[in-house]
Amino acid sequence: MILIVSVSVFLAAVVGTIGLYWILDSRKESLQQRLREVVGEAGLPGKESAESAGTWLGWIRARFAGRPRAESELLEVLSGKELAGSRLLLNQAGYRSPGAYQTYLTIRWALPFILAVLGLAVGKFFGLDTRAIFLVVLAAGIIGFLLPDFVVRGKIRSRQEEIMDSLPDGLDLLVVCVEAGLGLNGAFVKITEEFRLSSPALSEEFDIVNREMVAGKPRQEALRALADRTGVEDVKSLVAMLIQTEKLGTSLAQSLRVHSDSLRTRRRQRAEEAAAKTTIKLVFPLVFLLFPALFIVILGPGVIQIIKVLMPTIAK
Repeated sequence: MILIVSVSVFLAAVVGTIGLYWILDSRKESLQQRLREVVGEAGLPGKESAESAGTWLGWIRARFAGRPRAESELLEVLSGKELAGSRLLLNQAGYRSPGAYQTYLTIRWALPFILAVLGLAVGKFFGLDTRAIFLVVLAAGIIGFLLPDFVVRGKIRSRQEEIMDSLPDGLDLLVVCVEAGLGLNGAFVKITEEFRLSSPALSEEFDIVNREMVAGKPRQEALRALADRTGVEDVKSLVAMLIQTEKLGTSLAQSLRVHSDSLRTRRRQRAEEAAAKTTIKLVFPLVFLLFPALFIVILGPGVIQIIKVLMPTIAK
């Protein structure tokens, strides 16, 4: 009876929370509607596709109808001031499709229920008592609630590390392009093309910046949006340097060259720091995994021989 009441309260809370979210979310004005009011109907997709972009049907159409990804990113990627909470995390992780936020919330609220039901079934299958089943169901629900956020944050870390590792090389190419006479937009296009295979994350971010500037967004706002989307300190310092260079009118190529050297030095320092931490990180595997096996292999035969010799003496 206690288990039934606990599961019922848990399910009621989950269903009530999901229902409250959908009620509040349905009253919010979508990005497509606001863009339509600003730029008119000509610059946006059709009314039907814009209204259904946040629904399950719109998500399926965006996945399987073959619409270019860059178009959906231009419609869905927002600046840091317009992003908050889970939307900002999904943007930094690279999930920018029209239905990414709804899909994330659906998974985050449905996964605890699914894992709780599985935990209940496993507990019944193994014949656990009521208290043990309750603990299993509670642990499964907590894991299911925290797992999506853990996966998204792991994706953010891997994406940020990829951007930090490839950014100095991208700045070298940017310096070469600027010194060769290309504008900043053309240099961004070149980085997008050259890093599409070696660093897809960096290529994607610069492609979005270039498309935003081509679409008419001011350069400073596009660069600030780049810093907010990535959340990388190196990118933020690069954006600050580019904005300051544009305001003061200094040499862009020289500023980029100095900043590229500093980023490369910082990358080498991070590599040296990681190498210095390796010896400390190896202590625990050596002590708890390798040394016991070595002791057994080296001292085991001697211990067995001592026992064979001393056992008759002890028996007498």
